[in-house]
Amino acid sequence: GERFYDYKHKESGAEILKAQHPEFELWSQGIHSRSGVACADCHMPYMRDGASKVSDHWVRSPLLNVNRACQTCHHIAESEILARVDSIQQKNFDLLQRGGTALMELLDAVAVAKKAGATDEQLKPALEFQRQAQWRLDYIAAENSMGFHAPQEAARILAEAADYARQGQVMALKLAK
Repeated sequence: GERFYDYKHKESGAEILKAQHPEFELWSQGIHSRSGVACADCHMPYMRDGASKVSDHWVRSPLLNVNRACQTCHHIAESEILARVDSIQQKNFDLLQRGGTALMELLDAVAVAKKAGATDEQLKPALEFQRQAQWRLDYIAAENSMGFHAPQEAARILAEAADYARQGQVMALKLAK
């Protein structure tokens, strides 16, 4: 039967999937999940309401309230926590950009191959690599923690994305001759 895809890429024709709210899946691969920390612990930390201790119902980034969201477990300076998060997120951002560059160069190679007369059937393996690369890039880009929920898993996924994009680029370039 037909396999599922969300849309066909306008330029290449590859069947593309669109990630929808992958936060839980990535978080479940990280240290906070393994430590029993739930979403609300960081994103809806406890606060005082008179004599009562209640969850904050303003769901937002823990970085906007490091004291209640992070320092109940992490007994280090706020500046150190922010620096650690920034380091994780910057590395993730850099890998995401490199993967995106690889994907764009795959698309350029597909366009050159098409111009050189490559058929849809010949391009099929390269477009499958596009699908694989694009899914992984979108999964991490759509996940709102910029890699923080599971840094090693996010890096692994982005490494696969770049690898798949480059494999597809090589295949397409062979057809461009």
